[in-house]
Amino acid sequence: MAAQKLPLGEHVRMVMLQFNSSKPTFIPRGLMDWLIEMGRETPEKRAARKSYPVAGIPVIEPTLQCSLREMPAALETAGYELADVLHEERLDGKDPAGKRTYHMIRFVFVRREVAEVSDDFKAVRNMARDGLRHICESAFWRVRSFLNPFYQDGEAIEGLNAASVNMEVRVPLLQPNGVPITARLKNQWGKAVGDPLPLRPDFFLRIVDNTVSLIEA
Repeated sequence: MAAQKLPLGEHVRMVMLQFNSSKPTFIPRGLMDWLIEMGRETPEKRAARKSYPVAGIPVIEPTLQCSLREMPAALETAGYELADVLHEERLDGKDPAGKRTYHMIRFVFVRREVAEVSDDFKAVRNMARDGLRHICESAFWRVRSFLNPFYQDGEAIEGLNAASVNMEVRVPLLQPNGVPITARLKNQWGKAVGDPLPLRPDFFLRIVDNTVSLIEA
């Protein structure tokens, strides 16, 4: 598999970890109680979102069975500060009737030297960190990422970028009672062998040498 890496540094002003799932239960209840609600998306809002110019460069192609358990702490170590969390119930474009939705939650990290964090968010930031850590540790995800222009007041700032890391296709690791989900390994003929074991990722998303890297497990 070819290396898939997303460089960080002062030129990457913002990193967004965005999780999408049809079931809101992946978001810890405490997090849902206080996070910033954007409301339920209307067809007009979806059309406006889809019409927004996309100039991002794909960096990490869609990759299944990824563990992100190390990412929250690694981003802060790399010089990024959790500055905001947003949630929206969005319309599923695959449903022509417009009745099916999915939940988007986005954790916004900003370079520490330029981060502007509201006092309201500072008061709940530790809870937000706990919620993000739970989301990353309780499931594997399909991961893809883009390097986008960085916009300020509606204008792209030359020389600056914003990285978007998107997670879909959630594979839960825990049962509702907190017990790990297990499965038997399969041999080369697809036959289950051995005792059931906790699920293992195929890849880890890690920060190595100031670069977000997809690494085979």
